[in-house]
Amino acid sequence: MLKFREVKTGSGKKAVQVYYLHNRKHVIVKHLGSTNTLDELDNLKQKAQQFIEDYSNQASLFPTLKSGAYSYLEQYECVGFYYHFFYDTIQRLISQIGLYDLTSNLFKDLVTVRILEPASKLRSIELIETYFSIQHRRQSYYKEAKKWLSLKNQVLEKVNAFALKEYGFDYSLLFYDVTTLYFETFEGDDLRKTGFSKDSKSQQPQILVGLMVSKDGFSVGI
Repeated sequence: MLKFREVKTGSGKKAVQVYYLHNRKHVIVKHLGSTNTLDELDNLKQKAQQFIEDYSNQASLFPTLKSGAYSYLEQYECVGFYYHFFYDTIQRLISQIGLYDLTSNLFKDLVTVRILEPASKLRSIELIETYFSIQHRRQSYYKEAKKWLSLKNQVLEKVNAFALKEYGFDYSLLFYDVTTLYFETFEGDDLRKTGFSKDSKSQQPQILVGLMVSKDGFSVGI
């Protein structure tokens, strides 16, 4: 199979050669010439491509490029990239589970980016723009976050129903455990109150966290 390559000559110019491989060695079929300008190098590459088509009597699958159409990596600078395929895949999964119309785009985007790179809520907003080119205002998070608390039971019901239907999850045996989390303060409130602490911090306000999972470790309730 004929190919062409670009090589550097002893005089510092760039030459274009048509070759094929034989026993892991390059066998030169035709030397198209050498040059030190990009435009002429483009022309030599076009001639090489045309020579290969004529020699093999088989047209290329791709159209012959016009002069100047070749791109050189050194002429470009990578300024970033986006995970659009990942984003679209997770968004489709959210929709299949039945959560797409349940809440806002900000909520769904936070779920998506936390799968890719877990971080704090505000850091996640920055990552959403970095990875997906989607902008959200911090003020939007502060405005919406309190509303999301009421979604917990609906989300758990839909996720568990999806797991049962699509993956045949068995909920006949469940495991439940609790733990305590303390705060570095001595002032409690309606949520945080002093009491028994597994960390021996009974003088500091605590919250009690309970988790129920299936025998496979799948979260059923929090």
